[in-house]
Amino acid sequence: MNPFRQEALNVLSRHTGLDPERIDAVLERPPKSELGDFAFPCFQLAKELKKAPPQIAEELAEKIAGELELLTEARALGPYLNLFVNRQEFARSVLHAPNALADGFGNSSEGEGKVIAIDFSSPNIAKPFHVGHLRSTIIGSTLYRIFASLGYKCVGINHLGDWGTQFGKMVCGLKHWGEEKDLEDLDALNALYVRYHEEEEKNPELADEARDWFRRQEEGDPEALELWKKIRETSLDYFKVIYERLSVRFDHYTGESFFNDKMDAVVDRAEELGLTSVSDGAVVIDLEPHGIDTPALLRKADGATLYMTRDLAAAGYRRETYKFDQLLYVVGTAQSLHFRQLFKVIELMGDSWAKNCAHVNFGLVQGMSSRKGNVIYLEELLDEARNRARDYMSANVDKRPELEDEEAVAEAVGIAAIFFSDLSKQRIKDYNFSWERAISFEGDTGPYLMNAHARIAGIIRKCGIEVDPEADVSLLQEPSAHNLVSLVSRYTEALREAARTYEPSILAAYLLDLSRALHSSYKELRVKGEEEKLAGARLLLFAVVKNILAGGMKILGIRPLEKM
Repeated sequence: MNPFRQEALNVLSRHTGLDPERIDAVLERPPKSELGDFAFPCFQLAKELKKAPPQIAEELAEKIAGELELLTEARALGPYLNLFVNRQEFARSVLHAPNALADGFGNSSEGEGKVIAIDFSSPNIAKPFHVGHLRSTIIGSTLYRIFASLGYKCVGINHLGDWGTQFGKMVCGLKHWGEEKDLEDLDALNALYVRYHEEEEKNPELADEARDWFRRQEEGDPEALELWKKIRETSLDYFKVIYERLSVRFDHYTGESFFNDKMDAVVDRAEELGLTSVSDGAVVIDLEPHGIDTPALLRKADGATLYMTRDLAAAGYRRETYKFDQLLYVVGTAQSLHFRQLFKVIELMGDSWAKNCAHVNFGLVQGMSSRKGNVIYLEELLDEARNRARDYMSANVDKRPELEDEEAVAEAVGIAAIFFSDLSKQRIKDYNFSWERAISFEGDTGPYLMNAHARIAGIIRKCGIEVDPEADVSLLQEPSAHNLVSLVSRYTEALREAARTYEPSILAAYLLDLSRALHSSYKELRVKGEEEKLAGARLLLFAVVKNILAGGMKILGIRPLEKM
């Protein structure tokens, strides 16, 4: 822990009788740096001491004034006791920290030895990647990087929708209107799927034919399985190109099909434990006694298994294989009932690790459409973002340097616009996507963060002196300098809180605060033309801020650029 915060906890604990952990939970950051560095609310002591909070704050300030070392002042401000750090020592502790200029500065090892398994993205095979899977992909991949930055071993799982009746419909379309070469063309396969639905309206018998193909697949028919494998491979090759473009990685592509031979054991175990009953021929688990009105359906009357059965088999496999400490499902809020059922059934089956499973839910996004107003697939969305970024940059050509690869920069800016539009919002909320707002270099946007990083990179590149890791940072007396140092010191806190709440928007908000503070500091913290030691101290501060910005942006999936 930050030694300055630790001293605050210790001295407050001595004089209040509260545990340091309890104080840590309520110790706040004042809204302005001139009000101090830590603020302790005295409301909770009022009842016990039978005194008004402002009086308690005054008395505490007097008692602890002579006990401070790393802290220099305790000041009562209304019902709060505000504490001030020794700014020179604070700047040295932050800016002279080991690896302050190295990759990964601010990361921690607190999660070492622990495993976080994250199920995210999970598109359906044989269809282009729809924007409906985008939020899961963005949030899941960001959580993966947040936990990894805290030392956890992360396991990224793509639970592909690679089994089901849609396969039978696609093969039916292929047999009637397709060719062999269509098996290697996802657009062609999707067109056949669309045509199948059009033809089925005129010819309902096609539905029986499609069901028969899926039945053959489930029974292990060689032709059906061979067609399924080719369609799956074509889909996976396409998805991997998209993921590469997004800089998203997975450790395992274990889709629904992987668990086909593991589901009977789940149903058998539930039956042996006396959890199941038969309702209209279907095997169910009644969850009403546990506050869930809808029963968990394990097997249909015709013997077919369902999502619940597969997810139970998958959860058990993941626990056995990965030995996870937490299993996260990054899936939309619409599936909340399913996951309540899933976790309750796991618990009823005697698996204590059910409490380590969490549904990381998220709301809907509206407004992701092309210039023509049509809903688009992800590949088209990314192209649209790149093109809009290029247009925006071209319209502001006088404000930016010459770039070696404008197309690569436009691609990075476009992806940043999409990612940050999502990650800057609380994940549980629905939000409206706006191209004009997302692609702007001003305001709370991804391009704004990229511009903040590129601007400070330009200052470091052009200032005429080299960054000195041992610069005399005691010369940093300006309020804006202390504000930046204080923000840098909070980076690990932001990562930790984002992980604890599964909320990437906490990191996004932190990076915006840091970027704003950086922009507002330039007039006060000039480097070029200043006295050498002072310039060196400021340059080191800017270099460390740049390093934190770059690390945080990478975690959000945004590429930090040196020029843009």
